Amino acid sequence: MVRQYLLALDSVLECHPELQGCVVRCVDCDLRFLTHPRNASRQDLRCPFGCRADHRRKCSQQRSVAYYRTAVGKRKKKLLNARRSDHSCSDAGASSESGPSASAASASLPEELPLPSEPPQGGVVLDEATLTKSRLLPYVRLVVNLIEGLHLDLPEVLQLLRRDLRQHRMGWRKTADYVGEDLLRHPP
Repeated sequence: MVRQYLLALDSVLECHPELQGCVVRCVDCDLRFLTHPRNASRQDLRCPFGCRADHRRKCSQQRSVAYYRTAVGKRKKKLLNARRSDHSCSDAGASSESGPSASAASASLPEELPLPSEPPQGGVVLDEATLTKSRLLPYVRLVVNLIEGLHLDLPEVLQLLRRDLRQHRMGWRKTADYVGEDLLRHPP
């Protein structure tokens, strides 16, 4: 997937050499990606393919740890833990009736969760929910705006993606053949 992305990026840069200044390298993974021209000179950027979210998560965790080490944070954490233990006591009464097998089953739950599957070799399958909630959508919008010289909003980019990435029927038969076969299977 990375090799395909880099080939696509190189072909875009070959067609649009004016975008060469917008290419930066990720601080974490060293992957080249396009950024807005106002950020082109920055050396602290992370790629939108996971490094940016991972860095945001780590910074949030550091802020949280620092807060809960203060006096105010310790009091709040003590209250939160007390509230959690109150709920777990009422839940523990219900789980003790069901026996130790229920706690063993809940302890093994994370191991039973399915692992994320690899994307199919033929390409990425996009459905409506995945497309609208994608973290890469703002990056796709930026790339489309840079390459095409447009100023599209996210709904307009979504509309373009829906139109251009929808699956087309297999074209080895004429439309009349499809309609005729459907009528034979399901008569009016």
